[in-house]
Amino acid sequence: MKNLFSLLFMCFLSLVVLTTTAQDEKKGSKGGSKGKAKTEKPSDKADKKEKAADKKEKAADKKEKAADKKGKSDDAKEKAADKKEKAADKKEKATDKKEKATEKVDKKEKKAADKDNTIKPAPAPKPNTKDDGKEADAATKKKVAGPDKQIGKDEKGRSIFQGPRGGQYYINSNGNKTYLKADNKL
Repeated sequence: MKNLFSLLFMCFLSLVVLTTTAQDEKKGSKGGSKGKAKTEKPSDKADKKEKAADKKEKAADKKEKAADKKGKSDDAKEKAADKKEKAADKKEKATDKKEKATEKVDKKEKKAADKDNTIKPAPAPKPNTKDDGKEADAATKKKVAGPDKQIGKDEKGRSIFQGPRGGQYYINSNGNKTYLKADNKL
């Protein structure tokens, strides 16, 4: 029984010792007893320095992220400005194309109008020509003109024929072919 009692006493003592050391460790982390606090101050200072360094790094990271965001926003602004410029260029090109198209249409219309107005009146006959301006009779015309096609009459009422190579002529009173100049052609 004495052995049992001593065994129980030893267990109790070990329990008390263990609980007090556990309590001292908890107090030491909170800044507990003076002796342990003095021995832990260098490590606390190191921890504080590490924490301060971590805070500085986090602040630097935040600054970098903010700068990146600003850079990205600047890039986005530049891209938006580029898009606006491109859109303006496209609008200008479209208006230029429209203007060119209208100019082409105007030129075509003008050419068509000019073609319609190309019929020129026959110039007055020159007085120093051998032709008296009279036309041959129908039999002479038929004989001289042969298979040539009659294309119309000029201002003076003379029958104008077209030759095989495209020349235009009339038959004068002498029965000869008198070709028209390029200015006088029908």
